[in-house]
Amino acid sequence: MLHYLVCFFLVFPFVVVVLSLLRGKPTLKVAPNAIAKQHHFACIITAYKQYDIALPLIESLLRQTHNNLSIYLVADACTDAALNTTDLRVRLLCPPTPLNGKVRSMQYALDNLMEIPDYVVIFDPDNLAAPDLLSIFNDYVNAGYVAIQGKRTAKNLDTIYACADATGEIYKNYIERQVPYTLGSSATIAGSGMAIRFDLFNNFLQSSTIQQYLHKNQVIVAEDKILQNEIVKNGTVIAYANTAIIYDEKVSNAQQVTRQRTRWLYAYFQNIGNSIKFLLLGITKLNVNQLLFGIFAVYPPLFLLLFAAMLLALVDLFVSWQWLLIMVGCIGIFGGTILWTLYLSNAPKAVWKALWGLPFFVLNQVKALFNIRQAQHDFLTTQHTKKINIDELQANNKH
Repeated sequence: MLHYLVCFFLVFPFVVVVLSLLRGKPTLKVAPNAIAKQHHFACIITAYKQYDIALPLIESLLRQTHNNLSIYLVADACTDAALNTTDLRVRLLCPPTPLNGKVRSMQYALDNLMEIPDYVVIFDPDNLAAPDLLSIFNDYVNAGYVAIQGKRTAKNLDTIYACADATGEIYKNYIERQVPYTLGSSATIAGSGMAIRFDLFNNFLQSSTIQQYLHKNQVIVAEDKILQNEIVKNGTVIAYANTAIIYDEKVSNAQQVTRQRTRWLYAYFQNIGNSIKFLLLGITKLNVNQLLFGIFAVYPPLFLLLFAAMLLALVDLFVSWQWLLIMVGCIGIFGGTILWTLYLSNAPKAVWKALWGLPFFVLNQVKALFNIRQAQHDFLTTQHTKKINIDELQANNKH
């Protein structure tokens, strides 16, 4: 049974990539009877103990081609927080007592809105927004979508760890977002750079799952997974806007990898029960959206899947040469699919050149697995250091 399960997960990405290429890219059309309008986006930035890294993000949002927006910087546990703009669309929110959590910061922003927006867009403080980000989101809203995930792209490729982190992001953008959206299912949410209709986002914050965590004063590290569960459970499709670019800072050293992956692994296992429910729901209802979404939700972390496959292959070396050949073949398809997605995504040359460093990245993910209990009591925030504005970033990308 374990052999079949591991082989399925190894080959599944290759199969869905082929199916998505055969189907072709989805076209974006204005929904029937819909009136195209310039929707109001409330951009919420959640900063913790480090607000100044968000100032370039605010600048990039103020320079959007779509100007019907408001910006809320929640500076949680930040001393002497200040803005470098007098634009009335920007509001600095400094909670009187530390909130110590992203979900609480998002709720604090909603409690202090200047006006009720049409959509909420969530940003991490290290993000930068491409000038047409909100314009593209607006096009998807006018096409009838109520939840849209943008494309997170590396802000820095300065170390082998950053390149390895970017490799994972490129793979996930294609396999977990572009492919399911093309096949009529939902893209997974990345944690930032997503636009959600206001009432859906507010319902998510008031959901029993979130309120239960808050009532118990537990650390919530899987808020993005809880959000996507709340959206998809009613049959709603999360669109993927692959031209809506959000630049995201990648980890630069081994310590950052371990902290970040500890949080991510804890989030995966924290949400695994809900993911299995979605998978069963999709099977019983024969709902393509929920079925594919459920498979991607339960899909194991890549390094765990690869280790499981290699361990089984080692056992098969002494037990069954037939299974050994099958397992080696599936591992080859899995590795080839990763390289294929990098090619299809036009991955930067720096990413290709740094592939040799992936084993070091995986080693720190293993360390993260042994530290997973730490995430129960610590949000494990990542220190951000790449303070660069949108002009400098785009100029660098041209070279």
